[in-house]
Amino acid sequence: MMRQTIPILLLAVWLSACAPAAATPVSAPTSAPAIKSPVPAPTQTQPPTGPTRSPITVVDVQQSRQPNGSIKTTANVTTADNLGLGQMEVASPDTMLMGETRTISLRVSPAAQLASSTPIAAPGKTPDLPSFVYKFGGNIDLYPIMIAELRTLSFDVDKPGPIRRTISPNIPVTWDWIVSPRSTGRQELAIEISIPAVINGVDSELTTLQDLPIEIVVQAPTPTPVPLADQLSQSIANNTGAIVVALIGLIGTLAGVLVKMRSDQERDARKRSKR
Repeated sequence: MMRQTIPILLLAVWLSACAPAAATPVSAPTSAPAIKSPVPAPTQTQPPTGPTRSPITVVDVQQSRQPNGSIKTTANVTTADNLGLGQMEVASPDTMLMGETRTISLRVSPAAQLASSTPIAAPGKTPDLPSFVYKFGGNIDLYPIMIAELRTLSFDVDKPGPIRRTISPNIPVTWDWIVSPRSTGRQELAIEISIPAVINGVDSELTTLQDLPIEIVVQAPTPTPVPLADQLSQSIANNTGAIVVALIGLIGTLAGVLVKMRSDQERDARKRSKR
């Protein structure tokens, strides 16, 4: 029995040694993190592209006092495209009196480049503008019109609002305004000039970025000396009642004096006759 048991035990030990080792548990492979697709940046909305503006500017402003006391202001009106629009002159009073009216004048002489330009048919037509323009290089065509407006809050102006003038070759154009001050002190005015134009085929209006300033000192009127005779006449007219009362009193006083003098004379005469 013992002999049979030993071979069985040895067989069991051999079988256990030959059995494959227990498999080590292997953890499941970790999945790689998901890669997010990049979010496209929001598209920048471009502002609508309009006609390119070429602003008019006033340069080389100079002022000089004239023999009549007015101020003459000269300047050049030009554009960024060097169109050579011309020279501008403004005549304005330096001082004014309340209640007085004076004239402010603007004179524009077209530049040689503008005067020598050949008019062509306007690409775009506005009802209140001419049917032709002056053609320049680039994208600007100018109508033969200039618009001037005198802007002020301290003066009454006979021609308020914008005033149009036609630009003629080699002939200056003028504007005149009659003004009257509303208050005393240093008052400011400004002249604004604009030129209708066609920019990239679109009717537009080029407006000055720099108005031409004007300053006028308004003074209260000085009282005029009144002659002595006029002063006496005015005083008598203003005090007629008091003068009449004074005259009545004076007449009464004189009458009393005369009566007393006559009474004294009669008394003296009686005394002499008694002697």
